[in-house]
Amino acid sequence: MKSLICLLAALVPFAPFGQTEQTVIQHIVIEPATVDTPRSDTASIAELSGGRLMVVYHKYHRGKDAGHDHGVCTIWSKISVDGGRNWKSPRQLVDVAKGDMNVQAPALLRTSSDELFLVCLRAHKSGSSSTMCVFLSKDDGLTFTELPPVWKRSKGQLLQGGASCLMELSTGRLLLPFHGGVGNQWNQKNLAGCYYSDDKGRSWQRSSTIKLPKRGAMEGSVAELADDSLLMALRTQLGGPYMARSSDHGETWSKATFSGLEGGESGTCLRRIPGTDGLVLFWNNSRFNTKHHHFGERTPLSAAISSDNGKKWRRIGHISDNLKAEYTNLDCIFTASGDAILTYMFAEPAWNRKAIHLKAAIIPRAWFK
Repeated sequence: MKSLICLLAALVPFAPFGQTEQTVIQHIVIEPATVDTPRSDTASIAELSGGRLMVVYHKYHRGKDAGHDHGVCTIWSKISVDGGRNWKSPRQLVDVAKGDMNVQAPALLRTSSDELFLVCLRAHKSGSSSTMCVFLSKDDGLTFTELPPVWKRSKGQLLQGGASCLMELSTGRLLLPFHGGVGNQWNQKNLAGCYYSDDKGRSWQRSSTIKLPKRGAMEGSVAELADDSLLMALRTQLGGPYMARSSDHGETWSKATFSGLEGGESGTCLRRIPGTDGLVLFWNNSRFNTKHHHFGERTPLSAAISSDNGKKWRRIGHISDNLKAEYTNLDCIFTASGDAILTYMFAEPAWNRKAIHLKAAIIPRAWFK
């Protein structure tokens, strides 16, 4: 009998002390690092018909600069039929253009009219110019048709960086955060803002921009609040995420202010929790260190919530807290089941660019309570 009890105990999923099985976060590998593909990250997920999930991401290829931001990478997709626990059917969607540095930072959006948009960035040679491409699918991602770009051959590198996002507002407007400046993506002073479209992605206009000291305002992540205003979280070199607001659906933005959440220079992901007025922010709650090359480590990967439209934040826990690892380039979707799927790049040891895995945390809705 004792051996039977031990066997049954081994078959029950382990829940850390103080947690129930319904609040345990599962971590899934979407694309592992290999010798031929040393890095995959900057993912975006959309829910298709029948509850299927589609993920897009950029995958770096073996070569001289493999795994580094300026290495060759292309856009790939996979499909999950079990809520994000397994990912199959790998497919290359967009190849790098001849003479370009790479094609990167994809984002997916399934609109209220069931159209599927894909955007991705063509980084031109030397990293000092880019084109933001737009593709549209009307058959759940089986085929895509290219639309006119959001911008073409920018002066200076315009980016989404590691926080790719395309969203549909309650008005039907499409909104695409961006950042950039004059120079290339490694040394330019960045401004942040949004491009927006009121004709289903056929043409785009540019918002006012947000300025911040040092390297500037970067990698905006936007949530629509209950009153239809917008809140943007920003990557900075100023001690943690900063926040800016828009009351005209993204056309103009306020001055950015400190969130009160400590962290280094890394991307964030801001989302409104469906069916509530609450917000969740995913970020690296690390110690701010002005002597660090990125002003702090990119661990732990933490979450904070706000019940007052982002004026005050309360940290509710860590998604993962391996202090030897690096977690960044975040994106999150809440599925119809109510669970959140947070995608992130994972490197251990931190800051190595020879083995970066694309992973996802499946976070039960109950965890946020």
